[in-house]
Amino acid sequence: MPSLSPLNRVRPGHNSPRGTFLATVQANTQLCSDHYRLTLFLNHFPSSVPGQFVQIDCRDPSESTPLRTFEWGGEGGHKPKTADPDFIAPLAYLRRPFSIADHRQSLPDGRGSELDIIYRVVGKGTHFLARLQPGQSISILGPLGHGFAVPDNIKLACLVGGGVGIPPMIYLARLLHERACNATAFLGAQRKDLLPVHTIDDQSNNVQEFSQYGYPSVISTDDGSLGMKGFVTQALDRFLSERRVQQGSLDGTIIYCCGPTAMMKAAAQVATAYNVICHVSLEQPMACGMGTCQSCIIKYRPHTSPATDWQYKLTCSDGPVFDSRDILW
Repeated sequence: MPSLSPLNRVRPGHNSPRGTFLATVQANTQLCSDHYRLTLFLNHFPSSVPGQFVQIDCRDPSESTPLRTFEWGGEGGHKPKTADPDFIAPLAYLRRPFSIADHRQSLPDGRGSELDIIYRVVGKGTHFLARLQPGQSISILGPLGHGFAVPDNIKLACLVGGGVGIPPMIYLARLLHERACNATAFLGAQRKDLLPVHTIDDQSNNVQEFSQYGYPSVISTDDGSLGMKGFVTQALDRFLSERRVQQGSLDGTIIYCCGPTAMMKAAAQVATAYNVICHVSLEQPMACGMGTCQSCIIKYRPHTSPATDWQYKLTCSDGPVFDSRDILW
């Protein structure tokens, strides 16, 4: 099975460049205690692929930002004061990156498209998103990054998502279904109320977001409140072990993974143990999302050239999807 390369990545077309777009909130639905699904309508948005992401400006685009002014005050006149709202109000100064959970380009009425973004409320930016109501507008930049590779000879895809790493697996499931590929989803969370999907009758193998494509799911929670007690990578390990015994081989099996770094590293180790390719979508902190600020670096060395020196790669523009064997964890 081929590793990631510029030739076999899933990419949008050449006529679909990134851009800045004004999106209208269609729905902002709470999925569990901390997670929401934000559905956005856009008159136009370029074609995207699973694994790509957008940068959202988590502030009201209609608010004008006054000229940034500074003056010196305080004792001795050495303490700066500013009228800049970015410093005197709890605003998100930078855009926030979010993976695309789904992109519907052809709506029934033939106009516009919709994006699904699943997010967890953790800071100023996501608190702003949680307060959005239908009809409000936000600015998004995208689509950014490179998507997952889907080889032609794939026999089984293991979709491994942890927390906010689950959304790109939902988007990928639709693509795999369209290509008539078999898949199983492995979903992990700390506890049941932090799992941002819809389970049917609390059955671990029946998650609506994946069962709609005919794909079973395996759920694990750290506290055992739903599904298997333990880590999602333990469930993956057990599944691959049983499948190898039943099938006699894991040829044509590929792992797609997104979530916390520790989880992805563990998934990469499982993949190595079973000699299975693993593609990971990294979740590095980033500012610009376009390769300018150089803030989302990782250590990289092609597994095909282990004797070469490692180098830095940018998660946003070189990834976020990488072959796990190329990352120096």
